[in-house]
Amino acid sequence: MLAISMCRRRASRATGEQLDDLPADPETIGAALLDAFDRQSQVDLAARLVARYLTLRHSPQALIATLAHAVLREDAGFHAYQMLEAGVRQFGVWGATEEGRHILIAVARYLAAHSPTERASLQTADIALRLMRGGELHQDAGSS
Repeated sequence: MLAISMCRRRASRATGEQLDDLPADPETIGAALLDAFDRQSQVDLAARLVARYLTLRHSPQALIATLAHAVLREDAGFHAYQMLEAGVRQFGVWGATEEGRHILIAVARYLAAHSPTERASLQTADIALRLMRGGELHQDAGSS
């Protein structure tokens, strides 16, 4: 119960803050959200971007697609998929209400807290090491 109360307080802070300094265009907000997921410690920014998006009454389906894209490109673990699915299902029940907005803000906060994943970081380091050794960025399926 305490965890739910904390999540609601954090989501309330995100929706109660001044959001006018953030972009208004849905595509720009989506790009900024994906950019926030590329960097560590962007939990509050991700929450504010989602709050801004929903406050402006942009399409929740497009936002959900952006969140799903973030999870898929991150090669996230089971819990991230589970959190996204649960949040989307709950948003489907609550809709574009205050509670529904809080749910999607909480999903974004969770995903931001777990992004970028260690797996993605290791993959980036692996590619950089391969390039430093003179390897290619992409290899054809037939080459060894």
